[in-house]
Amino acid sequence: MRHRLHPSSAFALLLVIGLGCSRPAEPDLDALVVMLPRDAEQLDPRFVGDPYGLRISRLLFGSLVTIDPRTLEVIPDLAESVEALSPTQFQVRLREGLRFSDGSPLDARDVVATFEGVVDPTLRSRYAQNYRRIAEMQVPNPRTILFILREPHATFLTDLELPIVRRQDAFRRIATPEEPLPIGAGPYRLVKREPGVLELRANPHWHRGAPTHPNLRMVVIRDDNTRALRMLAGQGDLAVASIPPLLLPLFEADGHFETRSAPGISTLYLGFQTGSPKLADVRVRRAIGYAIDRELLVQAKYQGLARVTDSWIPHGHWAELAGEPPRAFDPALAAALLDEAGFPDPSGPEPRMRLVLRTTSERFRQSVARAIAAMLQQVGVEVDVRPSEAATLISDLNRGRFEMTLLQVPEVIEPHVLSWFFDSSRIPGPQNEGANRWRYRNPELDGLFELGRTTIDRAERRAAYERVQRILSRDVPVLPLWQPDTVAVVRRGSRFDVPRDGRFGTLAF
Repeated sequence: MRHRLHPSSAFALLLVIGLGCSRPAEPDLDALVVMLPRDAEQLDPRFVGDPYGLRISRLLFGSLVTIDPRTLEVIPDLAESVEALSPTQFQVRLREGLRFSDGSPLDARDVVATFEGVVDPTLRSRYAQNYRRIAEMQVPNPRTILFILREPHATFLTDLELPIVRRQDAFRRIATPEEPLPIGAGPYRLVKREPGVLELRANPHWHRGAPTHPNLRMVVIRDDNTRALRMLAGQGDLAVASIPPLLLPLFEADGHFETRSAPGISTLYLGFQTGSPKLADVRVRRAIGYAIDRELLVQAKYQGLARVTDSWIPHGHWAELAGEPPRAFDPALAAALLDEAGFPDPSGPEPRMRLVLRTTSERFRQSVARAIAAMLQQVGVEVDVRPSEAATLISDLNRGRFEMTLLQVPEVIEPHVLSWFFDSSRIPGPQNEGANRWRYRNPELDGLFELGRTTIDRAERRAAYERVQRILSRDVPVLPLWQPDTVAVVRRGSRFDVPRDGRFGTLAF
């Protein structure tokens, strides 16, 4: 009898064979080697927009506040305390003796210059709009800043996470090809930057003392298989959320490594063009939700390392809509809803409808998209999966040139970020900025976003965002699928506490 090898087993075998042909490299004893799937596009924190630029820049620069990687709560960083004196006044008290990595002092003047620079039209920071609500900054002494806002804005506390730069750098770009090594107040300083490699050393002036890992070497390996091979060959010590679930068993079987995980805060989702004649009826969008067996996909594609969800608010967050079970897998109900919506099951071979599902060119994402397409086919919906490069995909989505898309929102820590994706004023266009690519409009939702933005009472904010989540679950402009765990492959013996947000801050403490 001829036995067929399961595709995943065959793939793993090929990797092992490849390992036998590779020559193990001597580990770098002086640095923890972190494997990255992509390079940082930008390290100036006032311009950074890519995930790895954000994560690395936060190692180089300190902020008044930061996000606790476990609780997702705002906690002081460069600030000793932050006090909301009123809905429009926030007083920040700096820690004593703060210094930048070059040894120069950091005081209130640097903070004020940073916030003034980020809104300066000549700098053209991508975050300028967030800080134009500041009407005035008063400095009663070198360690105190009083921020006075033009109107109440509850998210200002998280807006204080803006990294602080030296006042001489506040009105110019830094981390440029001409000056690649910026000066910040984070746990590390950048000592080498070249394509595919970043070397970081401990900042001797960091206010928390010596980082856990004094030296870091970050190496970019874009191909998933090559990254895994090099890790197994001894060329890497840590990979955070960058080893596909299919390859994790290779590391679990290797005594030199272990896998560690924490509940993630990103969400994989299906987005719908609600203006499409096929998807305008909410019953069709609900039917698609009932036709997808999300628990099965989590087991098959993620080895169980994900949590099925109906919301973008992560589990355990203060604004989570707790106690409500996720939408069930119910193909019979899906078929009935399609019938009601005017897409009956035909007697012949033709499907009820045909849809195009757009996604990125990433192989794992395509695999998930095709599995979803196979499930939808079981209820008579034929889906054509079309991958594109990320820039092309986003451009088409912003123009409404799609029917369905499979995307991932990286993190939702401040719940008001939902307004960027669902407020009626956030439909992309010549006059509008935003990511409401679904063309979804709901006046009640818009009002709830405004309420959540203007009140600083957490109980009132929680009630507003719980109602937001219920409306989105009812109207389904997007279908949340699951929140993947943050999984780290770690060389055994290395100290690293896996953060929920996938950032690198726990490398320092």
